[in-house]
Formats: sequence, structure tokens, C-alpha cells
Amino acid sequence: MGCTQPPPSPTCRIAKAFNADYAGPAGCIIRVQDTLLVIKERSTGQYDLPFGDPISKESAQCTAHRNTWLQTGFNVEVDQLLGVTQSGIMLFSCALSAGFTSEDGPIKPPNWAHSDVQQIEFIGPFDTRYNVWSQPGNLIMYRDGFVAMKGE
Repeated sequence: MGCTQPPPSPTCRIAKAFNADYAGPAGCIIRVQDTLLVIKERSTGQYDLPFGDPISKESAQCTAHRNTWLQTGFNVEVDQLLGVTQSGIMLFSCALSAGFTSEDGPIKPPNWAHSDVQQIEFIGPFDTRYNVWSQPGNLIMYRDGFVAMKGE
């Protein structure tokens, strides 16, 4: 895994209702039914959200979109800002295409995904403890963002 070049990132998808001018590291909170899409890290076995740093003058929404694509292969639509972690990562509400359910996981990442992504899982964020997260200090924010997305 991680040995082949990824295909070019698809065009950044931002919800038209929410197109603000943010810049910096960013990631996606992706709610699928009553579960949260997470990546499981190969090196630690812990969970995290897809996120990463910007390239050039990329907007934070496009940073979240691109890094989700590179880590999961999913072409999400980025919507509103849900919060900012203590380390400065902006977390956006992101949506998968219709027809995808939590029953489809766990999923192997694309062969071009970052080599530390072991698999993509759907978990209940309230069913996990802090010690299974690579950034345990963010768990409350992840849960709050998950709850805020219930109406979407």
C-alpha cells in the first residue's frame, strides 16, 4: 500500500451554501447514518479523522477535501466549519455520495493511500474510549461535530 501514485485529486467540492475564506490544516467529520467514518492507523492501531496540511494557497475546505481523498479515496462535499482543534486543525462537516452506508465497512484504503492508513472504519464515536484515538484530546470535539451533523 502507498506504493503507487494517487490519481489527481478530483475538483474540490464545497457546498454552495457555505463557501468561506479559511486557510490552514483541515479535516473532515463524516457522518454515515449513526456512525463516524475514521481511518485506522497501521503504525498504532488507533483511530483518527482524515486531515492534513494545505498546499500552496489552497483553502481549508479544499485541504480537507484533498486529504480525505488521499487517505480514503472518497470524493466528499465539504460544508460548514464545525470547530478548530487545539493544534489548529479546522474540522468541516463533509458528506459522502448517496447510497453509501455504514454496513459497507470496514474498507481497505486505495492502493495509493498514505501507507499508514490500515483501513477505513465506521464507528460509534460514543462507543470508544480516549485511548483508541491518536489525538485523544480531540474526542469531545469529534463527538460534538458528529452530533451537530445529525440534522444534515
